Amino acid sequence: MLRLVSSNLELGMGVAVEFAWCLHYVVCSHVNNGLLISQGIVSTLVLLLLDLASAVVEGATEGLELLLCPVLRCLSNLLAEDEPESCKVQMQDERLLVAVFLFMQRFLQQHPFLVQECLWLLNNLTADEPIFCSALLTLDLLPALLQLLPCSGTVTLLALTVLCNVAEKGPAYCRQLHQKAVLPSLLSTLALSDAQVVGQSLELLHLLFLHLPEAAADFLSQAGLQALAQHRDNPPLQERVRALEERYLQPAAATPVSPIRASAAALPS
Repeated sequence: MLRLVSSNLELGMGVAVEFAWCLHYVVCSHVNNGLLISQGIVSTLVLLLLDLASAVVEGATEGLELLLCPVLRCLSNLLAEDEPESCKVQMQDERLLVAVFLFMQRFLQQHPFLVQECLWLLNNLTADEPIFCSALLTLDLLPALLQLLPCSGTVTLLALTVLCNVAEKGPAYCRQLHQKAVLPSLLSTLALSDAQVVGQSLELLHLLFLHLPEAAADFLSQAGLQALAQHRDNPPLQERVRALEERYLQPAAATPVSPIRASAAALPS
């Protein structure tokens, strides 16, 4: 199946797509994913994604979304295994991140479902893994991620989750997020009515204020309290809003709590 999926489409797109979905269902069965990893499924699929990214650059995109979807899901679910370290070792190629962002840029308008698949993979790559978070920053991919925040719905939520994964890594990462103007983007997401999106925005603010206290002062100077005020009476959010205000946005702030850690998540079959 690996050979047929990565055969440079010699047998046609349809064959590659069918076998890619077969691989996806095998991975979802969790029968012996360790064996699949030992036989090179991760490196094979990563190389396939790099080849498909080259095809996108060359303008040959017709039907690629049909193949990209199961391949991205395979990798995302392999990363969600209980012991994903050997999987991540095979993925430590910065070109993979560049390819994923290329797919999101190319397919955002015509096939937004593919952007969700890409963001699931980014979430699982960056959860508890500083290498990929560092690459996200050093490759200057953060602006492209921030551009996804106005998309609304699942895309916005997943983009915020990836940003939380980065911020969770500590002060140096939060400083770079702050320098890339993440606060104005968060002020925009706080204005949305989606409680999940606002809740994830509050989590990102918590991580920023925890690791970079000066970010709280900048938030106040940008009318941050007014942005939070609209959610003070919203039952699912009011406790978190109150905690942010009391811990970070008052002269005598309480000791901050530890951040909630992100974790890799499996995709549905």
